[in-house]
Amino acid sequence: MRAVLFAAALASTLALAACGQSSETTGPSADANTVEAVPTGPELSGVGVLASLDGRTVAIDHEGVDGGLPAGRQEFRAYATVLDEAPLEPGARVSFKYQDAEPLPVLTELTAR
Repeated sequence: MRAVLFAAALASTLALAACGQSSETTGPSADANTVEAVPTGPELSGVGVLASLDGRTVAIDHEGVDGGLPAGRQEFRAYATVLDEAPLEPGARVSFKYQDAEPLPVLTELTAR
């Protein structure tokens, strides 16, 4: 009899615990599981001066890019493979290639000039 009561109590506890669970993921783990879209479209190139580097965000003061950005400062996302061989000191003259993406264009190449 005790086993039946214990099993019934356990089943009702598990049923109540399952009611409060949500299938939505919130908090920091939601960002960690987000997959960024791969940029598509043409690869554009330009030249400029590295203004700043903050994690994966690179700001470049650049000349106008044909078919792309007007002259000015633009922030780009950059992946480790691009940053590994890039000049990372602010003030460095650089050549770069990028593809348009949201929320920021993505650098595909960054080299010293």
